[in-house]
Amino acid sequence: MNRTAGHDEDTLQFPEPDAVLTEKPSLKKYLKYLLFFGPGAVVVSVTIGQGQLILGPQMGAWADFKLLWLITINIASYIIAFVACRFMLFSGLNIMDLLALKTKKGWLNWLFILIIFIFVPLFTAAIITTLGQSIQWIIGGGNYLVIGTLFCLFAAILALVGRYRLVEYSQAFFVVVLGIGAIASVIVIKPDLINILPHFFLVANPGYPEWLTTNFPDEAATPIPLLMLGYLGTLSITLITIPGYLAWIKIKRWGIFKDKADPDAFSRSMFDVFKRKGKITYLPRDEGERKKARTLLKPVLIDLGMAFLLVSIISAAYMIAGAYLLGPQPDGTFRFPTNINLLREQGVIFSNMAPWLEPLYQISVVFALFGTVYAGFEAVSRMVYETARGVSRKLQEIPYKKFMGYFMLYILFTGIPLAIMGYYGVSILLMLSLTLLFIGVVGVIIYGIGVIYLSQTILPEEYRLGKAGVALSIIAIILLCIPMLFFFI
Repeated sequence: MNRTAGHDEDTLQFPEPDAVLTEKPSLKKYLKYLLFFGPGAVVVSVTIGQGQLILGPQMGAWADFKLLWLITINIASYIIAFVACRFMLFSGLNIMDLLALKTKKGWLNWLFILIIFIFVPLFTAAIITTLGQSIQWIIGGGNYLVIGTLFCLFAAILALVGRYRLVEYSQAFFVVVLGIGAIASVIVIKPDLINILPHFFLVANPGYPEWLTTNFPDEAATPIPLLMLGYLGTLSITLITIPGYLAWIKIKRWGIFKDKADPDAFSRSMFDVFKRKGKITYLPRDEGERKKARTLLKPVLIDLGMAFLLVSIISAAYMIAGAYLLGPQPDGTFRFPTNINLLREQGVIFSNMAPWLEPLYQISVVFALFGTVYAGFEAVSRMVYETARGVSRKLQEIPYKKFMGYFMLYILFTGIPLAIMGYYGVSILLMLSLTLLFIGVVGVIIYGIGVIYLSQTILPEEYRLGKAGVALSIIAIILLCIPMLFFFI
């Protein structure tokens, strides 16, 4: 590894940043920044597929614009993700390894793994159902449970044989297809932006309207705070995607991993040094190297920033479209997506522009949901692999792809029976809300507290968060807790 002249023999020297990061400000420079968008595209695709097609338009139908503030506070999960990335790109250390080392018998890692093993099968069941329904709708027949299962199996095989770059490029395409349709639909509606914009910043609990409780009592039975937390979980970088994202930026060789032939081996070697010395001694202390380290953070800041903007814009578009086009209709009927009709009712979001655009909606739904399954297999496998390696020596010897195969068998063998239960009446929306509550909110809060602690106790003082950074991180944790308050109000 590179050394810094005049320092301790174990001191590293940070790699030189890409030339574009040090260029003077210009339009050309900022256009080049778009090329850093990669892992964020996977995050966006997973996010859009699970929430915006299922919960977003439904909530817009009954809550109007009063829950748009959930989209705004979701910036909290991206702040937590950036703090985690900042720690790893400075130190080279795997956060899950450190959590395993710093907690008794790695109990926090085991807690995260338990959450995944309980709730990922529920999520799989929800996706099998909605993916199967969308394809059944397109082809005009067939058993949606069989169709959804077959497509999930296909996605699993594709994830096993494909490389990360294929995941990244394919998800970027899925995001474009679905995003353009959602935004175009809202433009055609010509929404009253002056009326809508304040709702992004006004925290409210609107309550179910009378038409919903009267005509759709099953849907109105779910507590509104649970729906809020579930929807916030769909927006978040979740307990699944944050560790997965950290693995992907190692593959991208950002930060301290730039120019490293084997980022995983480098990370393990830094962890061995840390365990041997009990602290980080290899980071350079001079201002020039620290400035270089901060510059190396820009790609992940750009990638996460673009992901947040895209998730926010597309999420808002679907909720606003639901507010305008779903719910009570002029003829006295009600257009509302339920467990048995999650997708068809929402087809009006596209057909509102022109009847011939409904097939575009159908195709984009399939792309988005298939993208969620495909990217989700990669993300959740990465998460469990990175988390479990810190508490299992045997797992450290198993290649990632082999582990991925075993874990996907578990997902399918548990998720398919739950999808069958949904076929016979168990609420798919309730499954999804509970899953996203724990994976997208509770898990992220616990993870965020752990990351802030590591950043402020393990990094050398010169690399820790400043007072503003600590305050912003604590505010992020508080923001994610806001919907929980409505259980007690």
